[in-house]
Amino acid sequence: MCTVVNLCDGSKQHYGCDPKMAVVAAYAQSLGDFNTWDYDQYNNLIEEGELTFCCGDFSVFKDGREF
Repeated sequence: MCTVVNLCDGSKQHYGCDPKMAVVAAYAQSLGDFNTWDYDQYNNLIEEGELTFCCGDFSVFKDGREF
């Protein structure tokens, strides 16, 4: 379980997958895309920091800890 935060409004979403996939899912779902089998198309948008993954306005800790 990991928590993804929307950096624009501070809202949080919880996902039961790995953090990298969770941040992609949050981003895609914000665009109305709920087709999880198509989420690979967003992998090029992921930015990796020392402790986090970011995609669009969404961020998640790599180790799954909460914000």
